[in-house]
Amino acid sequence: MNTAAIPDLAARRRALDPARSFIAQAPAGSGKTELLIQRYLRLLACVEHPEEIVAITFTRKAAGEMR
Repeated sequence: MNTAAIPDLAARRRALDPARSFIAQAPAGSGKTELLIQRYLRLLACVEHPEEIVAITFTRKAAGEMR
């Protein structure tokens, strides 16, 4: 991956920090669902009970991708 081609790379990395909460707002096709999935997987590695994690998305398509 060419990291120079991703202008918001630092913000994406901060969003993966399990010690922080975040909101992702961006245009369609910008990678919000992928970011949410990456964060969800990272959080799963940090908790004993998966039900401790809350993730919200507002589209059926994104919810399907997360499943």
